[in-house]
Amino acid sequence: MSNAQRAGRALVLLSTAVLLAGCARHYTGATYSDSYGFFSGVWHGIVFPYALMANFLSWLLALIDIEFLSSIEIVGRPNTGSFFYYIGFIVGLGAYGGSGAAAR
Repeated sequence: MSNAQRAGRALVLLSTAVLLAGCARHYTGATYSDSYGFFSGVWHGIVFPYALMANFLSWLLALIDIEFLSSIEIVGRPNTGSFFYYIGFIVGLGAYGGSGAAAR
């Protein structure tokens, strides 16, 4: 297979993926106006261990057809992106000492 054929196949695959992803609709218009920001990211970082335990418990109970704590999410959606994930969420996780240096 030549480089031109590989590039053509990659272009077709990429354009198909972009077109299919463009059809996805996750949120209603009302939720976009009130998206999670920096302080919500900090809060979600602080409660992350508890939300993780709740999701794991929910998953275990779902195996035996019991719906419990299914509305708890680890990350708030929709969010503002960089301020939520990369700044707020990391600052919230740092509350547990994850960003501290080792003691000598």
